[in-house]
Amino acid sequence: MDGRISSCADVLDAFSDFDDDNKDNITEENLITETLKLLNSIGDNPLYYYCILKTVLTKKHLLTESNKKEIIDIFDIKPIVKEKIVYKEKIVYKEYKYLKKPKKVYEDDY
Repeated sequence: MDGRISSCADVLDAFSDFDDDNKDNITEENLITETLKLLNSIGDNPLYYYCILKTVLTKKHLLTESNKKEIIDIFDIKPIVKEKIVYKEKIVYKEYKYLKKPKKVYEDDY
């Protein structure tokens, strides 16, 4: 575990070295070029990429909304939609129970 952390620290130190060298000539293209050089130098180990992303995203509050939206598009993050199915019974007709009048008795009980 300690070897992994030191490797990630080495990668992040490379980012800080880049900042010290080019403080006067910072453009988006230059930053992308230097970042790609750094990513090519670390190889295809997914742990390095994970460490870099995790560390860089700790400063996500510094990004603008447009930057955040662009990152969401790059990662293809979709909003979580929870489906809720609600069944409603619709009464088409009602049966009315009419009160029946008592039948008239024509026969005499006496």
